[in-house]
Amino acid sequence: MRIRTLWMPLFGMLVLLAAPMPAQAQQTFLTPYVGSSFNSTFDDYDFGTKLHYGAAITWLGQGGLGFEVDLGYAPTFFEPGEDDFLDFQSKGSVVTMMGNLVLGGGGKGIRPYASGGIGLMRTHIQDVSELFDYKDNGFGVNVGGGLRGGAGPIGIRGDIRYFRQISDLTPIRDFELGDFSFWRASVGVSFGF
Repeated sequence: MRIRTLWMPLFGMLVLLAAPMPAQAQQTFLTPYVGSSFNSTFDDYDFGTKLHYGAAITWLGQGGLGFEVDLGYAPTFFEPGEDDFLDFQSKGSVVTMMGNLVLGGGGKGIRPYASGGIGLMRTHIQDVSELFDYKDNGFGVNVGGGLRGGAGPIGIRGDIRYFRQISDLTPIRDFELGDFSFWRASVGVSFGF
């Protein structure tokens, strides 16, 4: 799938986010989280559910528009499950680091938010005998949303997010989505400051 002229709207949103906002209206959240992937596919093979953990730092402006950096790690992503029978037994991990635009999630009480962006996806796949060792540092996209709740500086955040590898990236013009994708559901403690 090719998507053209995506970069101009993203650039425009980043310029809007760079505009100065009143300091008292901004909110910052640090959210360490733990979660699980599901519907994880690579060349039509499903790797099942795998543990993910990481952290996100979110800056929200007065209008609820903000920016987020999300760093996630799944140390056993490419290991087959107990019920799987594969000719090629493997182990491996996935690291994601995404820069996202965020809409919503500020204020008090239970607040929904939506998020999406682009970043890096590092995959490392190795067979059990360590003869085959594949590493890929590529780009990926993600989109998702969730709920953040709490009345004080400490709250809870629940998030669900879809990740997909970009197999071909041509700056400014377009990109092509790859075959590797997964969903991640997570929950974390959100510290506001």
